[in-house]
Amino acid sequence: MILPNKFKLTKKVLYRSGKPMTFKNPGQNLMLAKRMIEFMTAHGGIGLAGPQIGISRKVFVMQIDADEYHCFNPEILASSEELITHREGCLSFPDEFLDIKRPKTIVARFWDHEGNEVIRQFEGLGSICYQHELDHCNGIVFHDKENQ
Repeated sequence: MILPNKFKLTKKVLYRSGKPMTFKNPGQNLMLAKRMIEFMTAHGGIGLAGPQIGISRKVFVMQIDADEYHCFNPEILASSEELITHREGCLSFPDEFLDIKRPKTIVARFWDHEGNEVIRQFEGLGSICYQHELDHCNGIVFHDKENQ
C-alpha cells in the first residue's frame, strides 16, 4: 500500500461530512495530496477524496487529462442549468457503475496546499469528477445521487 496503514479504506467515514483542512503545515498538506495522487493512480482512478482513505477532512485530488488538482476545502460557487448524464464509477465501490445526472459546467472554489484561493471553471468530465469528489467530502456517495 502506498499510504501508511492509518489510511486504510473505510466505509464508515464515507457517510460523514469532513472537517475543513487547515494550512498550518503546507508541507504536510502537499505530502498528503501527492500520496493521494499516487494511491488514486495506482488504483486506476481520476479522483480521490480524503474520506475514501479514512481521513474525515474536506480534501480531494483529481487528475483530468494532464492537469492535476489538489483541492482543499472545496466548494461550488455556481453551476449550469444544463445537466449531463455520465456513467460514474468510484474507488470506494469497485465494479459498480451508475448513471448520474450532474450540471455540465461549474465554477469551483478551493484552496491549494498553502492556503491560496483558486477559482476555476470545470466542464464535462472535470465538472463531474469535481462534483463526485466534493460529494465525498460532504458524506455523500454516488448511490445517493442515483435517480435524481
